[in-house]
Amino acid sequence: MSPADPPIPADPATPRVLLFGHRGAGKSALIGALLQAGATQGETLRGEVVHSSVDLPRIRDAVYSGTQIEPSQRVLVSYTIRLRPWRIDSQALIEPLTVILDDCDGKAAESLLEDPEPITRRVPDSPVAQAVVGADAIVLLVDAASTDAELTEAFTEFKTFLEVVGRAKTDAREVGGFPVFLVLTQCDRLARPGDTERTWEERVRHRAETAWAAFDAFLKDADDHDVAPAPFLPFGSVHLDVLAVAVRRPPVPGVLSPLSQPYQVAELFRDCFAQAKAHRARARASDTRLKWTARLALTAVAALLTSFAVVALFPPQPSGPGLAEKVRTYERFEPPAASRLADDQIERNKNALLRFKLDGDYPDLPPDLRGFVESRIKEIEDYEAFRSQLAATPAPASARNLPDLYKIRATLTSALDLPPEYAWGETAAAVLRRKWLDDVKAIEQAEADMVAYYRKYDTEATALLLTRVFDAGWLARIATLTEEGDRPPFPLKNPIPNSPTVNQPRGEPVAYSVPYEFDEVYHVRRGWQQARDRLAHLRDLADALGATTPPTRPAAVLMLPEPNGVDSASLATERLAALREAYPDLAEDGSEWEAQNFPDPARTELTTRLQKSFANGVRHVQKLMKVQDTKDGWKALAGTLSDPTYREWGQLLQLLDRLQNPSAPDPVTILSHFLSDLDTKAFELDLRGFELTVPLDLTVGLDRVEPVGPLALTLTRGQNAPVTVKFTVSKGDTHDNVTVYRLTPEGGTKLAYYAGDDLRAELPVRAGTQSLALRWDTGDSNTFRFDRLGREPRLTKPTSGTEPATGVKLVPTSGSTVPRFPVLMPLTTK
Repeated sequence: MSPADPPIPADPATPRVLLFGHRGAGKSALIGALLQAGATQGETLRGEVVHSSVDLPRIRDAVYSGTQIEPSQRVLVSYTIRLRPWRIDSQALIEPLTVILDDCDGKAAESLLEDPEPITRRVPDSPVAQAVVGADAIVLLVDAASTDAELTEAFTEFKTFLEVVGRAKTDAREVGGFPVFLVLTQCDRLARPGDTERTWEERVRHRAETAWAAFDAFLKDADDHDVAPAPFLPFGSVHLDVLAVAVRRPPVPGVLSPLSQPYQVAELFRDCFAQAKAHRARARASDTRLKWTARLALTAVAALLTSFAVVALFPPQPSGPGLAEKVRTYERFEPPAASRLADDQIERNKNALLRFKLDGDYPDLPPDLRGFVESRIKEIEDYEAFRSQLAATPAPASARNLPDLYKIRATLTSALDLPPEYAWGETAAAVLRRKWLDDVKAIEQAEADMVAYYRKYDTEATALLLTRVFDAGWLARIATLTEEGDRPPFPLKNPIPNSPTVNQPRGEPVAYSVPYEFDEVYHVRRGWQQARDRLAHLRDLADALGATTPPTRPAAVLMLPEPNGVDSASLATERLAALREAYPDLAEDGSEWEAQNFPDPARTELTTRLQKSFANGVRHVQKLMKVQDTKDGWKALAGTLSDPTYREWGQLLQLLDRLQNPSAPDPVTILSHFLSDLDTKAFELDLRGFELTVPLDLTVGLDRVEPVGPLALTLTRGQNAPVTVKFTVSKGDTHDNVTVYRLTPEGGTKLAYYAGDDLRAELPVRAGTQSLALRWDTGDSNTFRFDRLGREPRLTKPTSGTEPATGVKLVPTSGSTVPRFPVLMPLTTK
C-alpha cells in the first residue's frame, strides 16, 4: 500500500482517530469496511464518505474480493476522511465533518504495548507514540476469534497501555473523557455450522461482554472521580466503549442484509468520529482557558503573598466540594430530559450518578439528595429499556398489511406508552414514537384511499363486461378506463401527507409506496387488473370475430367466409399468421378468449359467431377433400391429412372449437385417427338396448303403427354368414303424442364392425291387421354403415316399396357404444 494522503498542514480543529492493535487484528480491513459502510449504510453512518486517497478504494476492493491487501512500508499511514452529511429530504443528520484517520503498523503497535514509556515523554520520538499523544480517540482492535488465553493477554496489555495513556494525558493537563473504543474485529469468524443469525449475534454479544468485564476494574479506577459532566471531569480521564464488528456478515440462515454489508462498522465510526470531534472541541476550549489563567496568575501572586500572613494567623477549615455539594450542583445545572437523555449524554450522566451512589459518603446524604440520585438512575434505566424496546419495534413503514400496522399501533399505545411519571415528551425516543403513531394514521388513510380507487375501476370494468353491443362508445370507455386505472392513485415516491420528518434513524416520512404494497391494496389492484385484462380479451375476441365496428378496428381474423369463391387451401395459413401478428401475446391455446370467461349477453353473441365460423371452416376443409366412398378411397384421404394445409386447418378449427369448449381436440387429428388402419381396425358396437319413439300420428290408413316383434340387427361381412342380434320390445309408454318402447337384448350385445361390412336393422310392426316393417338400411356412407342406426327408418308399404317413417327415433340406451363420424368426415352418399 503506497502512502495515503500527502503530508499537508492539519487544521487544528480537525480531530484525529488512531487505529491501534496487534498484527492481524484487521486494522486495514476496517478502513475498507468504513468505505463500504459509507456506500451501503449512509443513513446509519449519518454521512457519505468522501476521501482524497486512491488507496481507500483499493483496500475496500481487496477486502470484499478476498485478495491480499498490499502492506505498507511505513509504520503510520494517515487518511483524510470527510463525511458529507446524510440527508433525509432536505434535513442533514450531521454537520460536515473532516477526520484524520491514522493506521499504525501492527509490529510498531506491539512494540509500544511492550514498552509504552515513549508515550510519557514530553516529545515522543516515534511516529506511533506521537499519534497516540495527538489522538482525539483511539480504536484498540483485537481479533474476536482469538482464543480466551490470547484475548486475556491482549486485554492485559491494553489495560496497561490505557493506564499509561491516562497518566500521560493527566500529566499534560489534557481535558478528561478521552474516547477509547475497544473493538472486537472479524466477528464473522465466530459463526459455527448450524448457526442462525440470532445464535451468531448472541455469541458475538457474549464475546463483547467478556471484553467489557475484563476492563471493568480499570474503568472504575480510571473514572474514580468522573462522577458528573464537565464540571467534575478530571484531566486525562478515559471514556471507554466496547464494540464488536465484522467487515461482512457470515453466510448463516436468517441473514436478511446482504453478506457484503458490514456489521456494526457504521455504528463504530459514527460514534467514534462524533466523540473525537467533541474531545477536540473541549481540548481547544481548555487551551484557551489555560492561556487566560496564565495571564491572571502573575496578578494573583502578589495578592496571594499578601494573604499568607493572614492565612498563617487564621488558618481556614479544610473544605472542598463534598458529595452533597456535587449532587446539588449536578441537580442545579441539570438540563431537561430531552437533553440529559440524549444519545450522546445519557451514558455520561449515568456514570456520574452511579459514582455518586458508590461514594462512601452516599449513605450520609440527606434523604432528598439520595432520592434525587436514585430516581434519576431509575429514569435512565427505564428510558434505556424504553429506547431498546422502541428500537426492536418495527417501524410503520415496514408493515405489509393492515394487521401488521394495527399490531405496531397496539405496541406503541400499550407496551410503549409514555410513563406518566417522566417528562419524556421531547426526548428522541418519544418524538420518534409520536411520529410513528402519526405514520400509522397516515398509512391507514392512504391505504383506504387506494382500496377505494381500485375498487372503483374494478366495478366500472365489470360493468363494461356486461355489454350488449360492441360499438365505438364501448371501445372508447375501455380505452379511457385502462389509461386512468393503470396510473397509481398517487406518486409512489412522494411522502404521505401528515407523515412527519424526524431527524434520526427511521424518522424519514413514509412514502405512498408503502401502502401501495399492502396486501389489501395488492388484492384490489389485482382485481382491477384482472377485470381490465378480461375486458381487453373480450374486446380483442370481438375484434377477431368482426363484432366491433370497422374501419378503426383490427381485421376480423377469426371470421371465416363461406367457401364459395375463396381459396380454401391458403385461408387457414393466412388467418393464423394474421392472428399471431395482431395478437402476439395470445396463448397458444387461446385460453384468454374462451367464451366461458365472459358473462352474457356478450358470451352468447360471440359463441354464435364462433359456431358460424367453425361451420364455415369445416366446409372449407371438406371442399378440399376429394374422396371415393370405398375403403381404398378413405385410405387415400387418410394419407393426405398430414399435409401442411390440413395441419394449419386443424390448428385453426381447434382454436375456434376450444373457445367454445376448452377440451376440444384437433378435428384433423380425430379424422386421421378414424381413418387409420382400415384394413385391420374393428369399430366396436356395444348395444345394450334402445329406446324406440313412434309418433301417434304414424298411421297406415286409419290404423296406428305398433311394433309386434323383436328388433333384428344384422351384420354381414363379405361372404360370411350374417350375425344377427335381437332385442325384445316392451310395452309402450304413451305421452306427449308419442309412444316410447324399451328394447332389451336377447343375448350378446357386442359386435365388431370393419370398413365395408353391411349393417341393417328391421323391426316388424302392425297397422290394424296389416303386417309391415320398419327398416334401417340407408345412411351417409356405404363404407361405414353403422350410422344407419341413427337415421330415420323407412316403413314398408302395404303393397310394395317403402316410405319415410317420419318422427321415428331409435336411440341406444345409456352405456351403449356406437361409432360416430368425425366432424370433418366428407360424406357423399345420402
